[in-house]
Amino acid sequence: MQTEEGRALRKQWSTKPRKNAGRPKGTRDGYTLEAITPIREQAKKDAERIVAKMTKDNNIDDEYAIEALKAAVEIMREPCQNRDRLTAARMVLDFTKTKPAAKSEVTIGKAEAFLESLLVSDDEEEQDGSET
Repeated sequence: MQTEEGRALRKQWSTKPRKNAGRPKGTRDGYTLEAITPIREQAKKDAERIVAKMTKDNNIDDEYAIEALKAAVEIMREPCQNRDRLTAARMVLDFTKTKPAAKSEVTIGKAEAFLESLLVSDDEEEQDGSET
């Protein structure tokens, strides 16, 4: 790096493509491209079969929704981080299952009934107090 020739050599070495640069992008730790390819192909086949059944059962007609479901199911079937799998599972559930009814409606109904009973008891006490 002290001379012009040294800097030129260093630049040539830095920009030279490497023979074995490591695993390709998108390949999980512990897998080579050759090892992960059949797993991904199997996950893709499984996803297509599963999504076909889900679209039939849930009457999903939108092509973008079907494509999103396929991608989510593929992610769930491949070995990846748990966070990614849980996010994909949540998305699949949002598409296919209805969310349970909120419990706040029941609580509000109970609170209103409680307040109504207080008003009724106050009215009865006022009536009893005025008669005596």
